[in-house]
Amino acid sequence: MESMLFCTVCNTVVGSLNDDLKYLIDANKYWRQADLDQRLALACGHPQISKGEMKAVCGRFMMEHFRKLKHELYRRYTPGYEEHEELIAVRDFCESLKACRPQQLTLYEHYTRAAKKMVGEYEDKQSPYLAYQHKKMKERLLM
Repeated sequence: MESMLFCTVCNTVVGSLNDDLKYLIDANKYWRQADLDQRLALACGHPQISKGEMKAVCGRFMMEHFRKLKHELYRRYTPGYEEHEELIAVRDFCESLKACRPQQLTLYEHYTRAAKKMVGEYEDKQSPYLAYQHKKMKERLLM
């Protein structure tokens, strides 16, 4: 469970930072060092990182990888670096940090698979109640 949370946190944090990086590149802007430090400090405040164990795992992840994240982001919005204006390949980056194993699912991917399996079971039965539940489950998955 711990490794799944670590992988989930990495994907969430790096994905969020990647979205910010995309905005900076598109807007032809950059972060000052203080802004970058502050943005990284707020990374565990992402809405998908829940309180409790996941927040603690996020804190450990940031303690271990703060400098690497900062360096990668800096290289991607600073002219002169080979990676300039490239986005981070989130999954590959998390695997390179050893936060995720190859083909490891995040917590959200596990939930999505379970929900899709449940929807498939509802489709196999022909009851009106199950059809209603099936419709609601599909709506939740598409949100």
